[in-house]
Amino acid sequence: MTIVERTDLVPDLLWQAKEALAALDRRTAEPDGRSHLATAADRLLIACEFPSLLRAAAGEPERVAALDAIGDRNRDAVRHGDAVRHRAAWALAGCLLGDPGLPDPPDGAGSALSSCAFSAETASAVVAAVTALVYGNHLEAAISWCDWALPQAARSATESWSGRLLAVRAEASLHRGDVLVALARAEAALESAPPEPRGAWIGGPLACLIAGYTDLAELGAARGWVRRPVPAPIFETRHCLGYLYARGHYHLADGEHRSALADFMSCGRLLVSWGLDTDLYPWRFAAAAAYLGLGDHDAALTMVDSRLAGSAADGVHAFGRPGTRSRRRQEQREELFGLLQESAGRPGLFSRLRLLQWGDLPGAVPHRVVRYKVTDRYAAALDELSPSEQRVALLAARGETNQRIARSLSITVSTVEQHLTRIYRKLRVNGRGELRRNLG
Repeated sequence: MTIVERTDLVPDLLWQAKEALAALDRRTAEPDGRSHLATAADRLLIACEFPSLLRAAAGEPERVAALDAIGDRNRDAVRHGDAVRHRAAWALAGCLLGDPGLPDPPDGAGSALSSCAFSAETASAVVAAVTALVYGNHLEAAISWCDWALPQAARSATESWSGRLLAVRAEASLHRGDVLVALARAEAALESAPPEPRGAWIGGPLACLIAGYTDLAELGAARGWVRRPVPAPIFETRHCLGYLYARGHYHLADGEHRSALADFMSCGRLLVSWGLDTDLYPWRFAAAAAYLGLGDHDAALTMVDSRLAGSAADGVHAFGRPGTRSRRRQEQREELFGLLQESAGRPGLFSRLRLLQWGDLPGAVPHRVVRYKVTDRYAAALDELSPSEQRVALLAARGETNQRIARSLSITVSTVEQHLTRIYRKLRVNGRGELRRNLG
């Protein structure tokens, strides 16, 4: 029996995944009694493991099928289990892609879990669904469902799926702040995996162990897991994202700022190249912390600004939580820099950035933080300006129009325009937009 004929298996290697998807395409062209929805579920479950294949697998036909399945409009046409597996697969795909066109991927995950019993056939769907809950920050629900499924996985003798469930349980516990529980679950997950061959999914528990021990300032223990060999195929799967992000935090805490930056930027580049939601991990904030460790405040500000700009474009406010009251951009910058300066390279940054990602960090800036003023970045350049030019530059950077600047300073609009021309030349910026971005 091939891997394509086994709904309880997911390929470990990219070439296997491509062959499996090609076989599924042939199966769709020559129906063998399985529903289109079952085949679509298989495609999505495979592609969710290999993000370079996900955009194609989550195309319009699968999107329509997912809407039908969630609405239960085709219940009579397909087996209930097929619809459940597809709903779970799409929930994870939706979280990975960021904007799947569905109401709420985590809701789809919960609906799928409440509609199926754990078995060898549904194991991959259960793991996909609980993973979607973790990505959607539904941590309590993810933990509850993992605890429900784990005894059934043990009774079913599906050893590899027990390990995967333990890995997801560890990640949910880590993000909830239960670091010691996360470490125990992650080690149990690795122990459940046979020494050879180990699937790429072990990147998940390794990431939990590295991040957890780093957050506890036990760098010796974290270093041991960083040095643990990982299978090369992991870097073709989504499991490398969390691994790179966690390893970057270890390097940052160990003072290896360039290595940390390389890991954070690699995580970001993969998210972009695979077409995934670039905010699955707060890698930009982490990269900004690495830049601060290197003394490059300009680059750190660029990373923060790129994250804030993405939040504004997505309609997300106040550090990432939808629906909360938006703060002024400059205030966000100041609070973020305060947080990063205080926390970069110290225990707990991993957890604090997770809270920041979801808007759950109260107070944001600890007391006695040396606040980084954006205008300090151009202090030398501003010194080149006359007092009148400085006043015009700072008002223009705040978004004031030429007319309002003229009224505020009791000068003519023509004088404002002349000042701006000289300001652009002296500060080496190309127009008002760049001045605003640089000076806030």
